[in-house]
Amino acid sequence: MSLLAVDSLTRRFAGLVAVKDVSFSVASGSITALIGPNGAGKTTCFNLIAGALAPSSGSIEFAGRSTVGLPPEQICARGVARTFQIVRPLAGLTVLENVMVAALVRERAVPAARVRAQAVLERLGLARKADAPAADLTLPERKLLEVAKALATRPRLLLLDEVMAGLRPTEAARITEVVRELRAEGLTVLLIEHVMRVVMAIADTVIVLHHGEKIAEAEPAAIAIDPRVVECYLGNLRKRRG
Repeated sequence: MSLLAVDSLTRRFAGLVAVKDVSFSVASGSITALIGPNGAGKTTCFNLIAGALAPSSGSIEFAGRSTVGLPPEQICARGVARTFQIVRPLAGLTVLENVMVAALVRERAVPAARVRAQAVLERLGLARKADAPAADLTLPERKLLEVAKALATRPRLLLLDEVMAGLRPTEAARITEVVRELRAEGLTVLLIEHVMRVVMAIADTVIVLHHGEKIAEAEPAAIAIDPRVVECYLGNLRKRRG
């Protein structure tokens, strides 16, 4: 059963069409990866799903109900949480307080938000940093804090925007394992990722965007040999590595 359904989604910025007639669905309890070259429209799709942008046309349904026109906080309250590619914690607060702010989306009292935040930090291995200023965290720790804030809202659908970017392999492996554990517990994940070893290892379905349009959707093994994907994206990644 689909938890998220996007149909003919389009977003224009003046004369630029950032996303054009994109349709896909995300099955409940799955991990779906959204990949493509820089400027392909991936983050714009996230912004549309999360309510930061309104679509020019098309529909978005979460759990069978339209979210078009709802502000981000209402979409979050329905069960959609996201991380951001550029991590900006609330620098004047501690790590625990950052997560408590997010937990208050669901929890009605500060003590309950504190309990929820502490549990999430423990889960992600950040409990020892709970009282540290968020501004003092390393990049990998800030990435985990982004995930912690999203999880504190008790989402049904988690949108991860390049959480592996800039991380060493061991650091990326830690977050990859967390994502696997979350899916095993029933959480649905839609992620944007350029680290292809991660995509191939954990995604059930891969959706490829190019110039704002969907050019492929399949299991990872099929995507890896799709001529269109190799030409526009995977081939370019290999050239850059070389």
